[in-house]
Order: sequence, then structure tokens, then C-alpha cells
Amino acid sequence: MPGPQKLNVNFGHGSSVGRVRETNQDYHRVKPFMTPNGALYFLAVADGMGGAAAGERASKIAIETVTNAISRYVDFLNEGRPAVSLEKALEKAFLAANREIYREAASNPSRDGMGTTLTVLLLSGRDLVLGHVGDSRCYRIRRGRITQLSKDHSWVAEQVEKGNLTLDEASAHQYRNLLVKALGTRSKVEPQVQSDTLEDADTFVLCSDGLHGLVTENELLDELQRNANLQSAIDFFIGLAESRGGPDNITAVVAQVQT
Repeated sequence: MPGPQKLNVNFGHGSSVGRVRETNQDYHRVKPFMTPNGALYFLAVADGMGGAAAGERASKIAIETVTNAISRYVDFLNEGRPAVSLEKALEKAFLAANREIYREAASNPSRDGMGTTLTVLLLSGRDLVLGHVGDSRCYRIRRGRITQLSKDHSWVAEQVEKGNLTLDEASAHQYRNLLVKALGTRSKVEPQVQSDTLEDADTFVLCSDGLHGLVTENELLDELQRNANLQSAIDFFIGLAESRGGPDNITAVVAQVQT
């Protein structure tokens, strides 16, 4: 029988406070875990919201909680113990993160209303699992085409889906940053969790709205097809967003698969 599919992934990642905000409430992580079946790669971007340091705290809680949950999942695999599917593990991790943020906000008046987006991509063998809440995004570039895998949980996205707004109207709408779903703002949340099969040379971009609100999908695609240096591409994207005003924190992770 053939052995497990070995996976190699190249990365670039970065974050900037932008040109207007005083603090960076984004948080991101790139982390490999070793399992009996090879590496499991963990990629995450979170964009916090809330006054004072609440948003910064929420985004960090989200990524730390989900990281710890996936770490425990990997421990089960390494110990040969029965484990749930990776999709179920990620869904449970999102629900745990939501509870942690909601509990802290409820117990600390200075953090009332804090919350965060969270987009997590897990790559293992030939499989990907995406977990997502909010309006940060995950794109996939495959065979020269870019596709948004995550769904924007925003008011304008709902209006576009209903046919009440065009994409152009949504991009300039005064409520374009109004979220209808985030981690920690309510006691319960339903994350988007989906899985798919990887192909060689698949490239993924995870980013906060401080990037995708200013850098177009075609610009992401063109630069990543032109530039083989993923860290250089990240620096280019962040610089481009800053040159266009950088009104929000700017964060991105790029990963390219080699199967």
C-alpha cells in the first residue's frame, strides 16, 4: 500500500498597523504540527474589534484557543488514540474560542462588545479544511484562477446575495464593515467549516479586510503568478494597501502547496 501523502508548504506572512490606527488589533499565525501522516499546517488570520485593547485581546484569544485545540488533536493522533475528523475538531475549536471571548467580555465591562473575525486553514496530506467567521478572507489560486473560499459574514454581502446591492455598490457602502457574524459577540455562533482536496501548486491567501478592501483579487493573482518569493509578495501587498491610505490594520498569510 502507498504511504501517507507528504506535503510541503512554502509561506509568506506579515502585518502592519496601517496609516491611521494607533494599535494593531489583527493577529495571525503560521504553524506546522507533526503527525504520523506527515505535517499538518495551521494558518490563521483574525481581525479584532472593540474599544481600548478589547479587539487585540479578542483576536489573540481566538487564535490561541484554536491553536491549542488543534495541538490536542495532533496529540491524540500521535498517541494512536481515536480522534474526530479534522473538520469536527476545527468546528469545536471555533465554538470554544467563541465561548472564551464571550465569557471574558461578559466578565469585564471594559471589554463589553469585543469580538473578532477568524479565518483558519488546515493543510494535511491531500486535504484542506477551512474554518471561518467574519469578513477576513481565504482565497485559493489554482490553474491561473483566483477563488474566494470563505464567505463574508457582513451586511453588504447578505444584500448582494439577495440582489439588493451590486458588488460595486457594496464595496463603497457605508455599512460595508458591518458584520452579521463574529466570534465572541454572541453566546453562540455557527462557523463556516468546509473541506476540499489539494492540488499541486495550489496557493492560498488569508487576509484581513485592511488588505482585501484595498488590493483587488486580480492584483493578488497577478503578483503571485509573477513573483515566486512569497514573502516579497506579502511585503508588496502590504505596501500597496498602505499606499492607498491604509485606514485599517493590514494582515496577510500566503501559502503555496507542493504535493
